[in-house]
Amino acid sequence: MHMEKKSNTLGWGKMVQGDAEIWDTNPIFTGDRPTKKDWFKLLFYPKKWFLYRYIKKDFDFSMQDRNISEPYQILDIGCGTGASVIDLKKMFGRRADVVGIDVVKLQIDIAREKIKKNAITADVRWYDGKQFPFSDNSFDAIYTSDVLGHVEDVPFWLSEINRVLKKGGILSMFSESALGHHAYVRKYLFRHGLNIDPHAEFHISLYSKHELRKLVSNAGMNIEKMIGAFWVAFIVHPEEFYPKLQEQKKFFFLRMINKILTLFKKITRPVSIAMAELYGLIEMYLVGPLVEAQSYVILARKK
Repeated sequence: MHMEKKSNTLGWGKMVQGDAEIWDTNPIFTGDRPTKKDWFKLLFYPKKWFLYRYIKKDFDFSMQDRNISEPYQILDIGCGTGASVIDLKKMFGRRADVVGIDVVKLQIDIAREKIKKNAITADVRWYDGKQFPFSDNSFDAIYTSDVLGHVEDVPFWLSEINRVLKKGGILSMFSESALGHHAYVRKYLFRHGLNIDPHAEFHISLYSKHELRKLVSNAGMNIEKMIGAFWVAFIVHPEEFYPKLQEQKKFFFLRMINKILTLFKKITRPVSIAMAELYGLIEMYLVGPLVEAQSYVILARKK
């Protein structure tokens, strides 16, 4: 699979270790602790804006009466190469312990190097994708992003999340889903034989909004917010459609629009990328609770 090199990260789609999909990215917070500028940057990372802030709100509340010798415990499931582990540790410093787990050994190796480079203390470890290597009621918060769609046995995976969470602990999750009612362009293309999901071969567990809500609830958690993401992706993120759509001989009108939008975004980057992400955040606030597209932020608490 060809990838254009744009940074020192590996990017989605690098094929290694038995066709595992690697996602390498860098932390948002680059200093010792997040500054006001760092929090401003978070506006351009819509998923993390909701996920990080949900954990921070729970941390601020939980730590009011907790002894300083009892750190807040965070687990990052599917930690990849460690960017979110580093961000979360920098957010809370010594008052939180952060652990990351992943099923790809190369990602864990990279994560350990990044943790050293960022001069923080955090634990990342490989696990086999089955039972989490932790005792019951171990964590105050679980962070997981872009993982559920890759899980073979989702009910068991969610039951493991519930098991290792403390009573009242929170789940801060972003999940891919099946195409929803409002994914108009993607549904049209899918009905005509084209799945534009760039990670389709790795997505083995995609559910509707209703099914996701039921699965999380059945696992013993109350969903406090469920926010649909990236409704107008065809316009705002045309590059996601470009590789597969431009290979087609049909869909002439959509191909022409997609080519123009992708070229415009490429010419005007990085401003266009920043504006697209900021729009995504605004969209999630305005219509996110109502929209059924192809992914959701799920903020839940263990019963």
